[in-house]
Amino acid sequence: MATIEITHTPEDGTLVDGDTVKGDGTGDILKAHGFRWFRSLRQYGIPQSRDRAPRIVAIENAADALRAAGHTVTVDVSTAVRDNATVQDTTHKRLEDRRAALTAKGEKLARTADALYRASDAMVAHLPLGQPVAPGRKGRAHRNLLERSVDTAIRSALTAQEAERMPARVAGSIRAEAEKQRPDVVARRVARREAELRRLDRQMQSLAEHHPEATSGRLYRQYEGQRAELVERIDGDRAVLEQAKQAGTFGRYSKDNVRKGDLVRVRGQWRQVARANAKTVGVTTGYSWTDKYGWEEVTGHRPADS
Repeated sequence: MATIEITHTPEDGTLVDGDTVKGDGTGDILKAHGFRWFRSLRQYGIPQSRDRAPRIVAIENAADALRAAGHTVTVDVSTAVRDNATVQDTTHKRLEDRRAALTAKGEKLARTADALYRASDAMVAHLPLGQPVAPGRKGRAHRNLLERSVDTAIRSALTAQEAERMPARVAGSIRAEAEKQRPDVVARRVARREAELRRLDRQMQSLAEHHPEATSGRLYRQYEGQRAELVERIDGDRAVLEQAKQAGTFGRYSKDNVRKGDLVRVRGQWRQVARANAKTVGVTTGYSWTDKYGWEEVTGHRPADS
């Protein structure tokens, strides 16, 4: 039987270490509880668990199932929560490594495509231009050579196409990372996480009221970890929004300075205000209904009397 250790840290997430071997049954047990095989690490772990609250229920249930199968299991779970700045810095470095790998892959593919193209030409370079292919067995070698040359040329073209996609993937990664830090995106993320926090608080309160003994159980401890993570992420994003407000790039528009009939710039278009609410602004569409947007999406304002 195997000796297994299940660990969770903010830096590495949830990972499984031990002297497991293929076919000993540990893989099936772990997969049944949400673990997956990470080829790059050659370990089992829970996907997307870095800098996330530990899934204590899944971890402990997997440990129980492994022990029931005769394995020796130890569990070491850290409930520490890293601050937003550290998480963002770590994520940025990981993305930069990924972009560097994509760039290197694109360069390698380009070299491979060029080598294949030259190899395709070299296969038929000795053949006179326009030489006909003899029929039957006499032309078999000629036909095979032409087919190999064409196949190699096709491989070269497909490889070149894949190489051309790498810069676009790198640029897309950079855009996606930058978009996550836009004040309007951060504001929507705060609103979503605040809703998650309220839902989690209700679940914890209900569990404590109806099952007081469960407050020391796995589910409640998992809720506590998720709550601590949400609070830290919300506080960090609020600090970003406060900086944006001080810089004048966020929070300039609200129902206090926008009136019905004014024009507001939303998603690159000027729209007429139909109604200014506490959290949203309704704009006309030219039809019988209005569109609603959060104030964080308003990037410009023109008073109706201007």
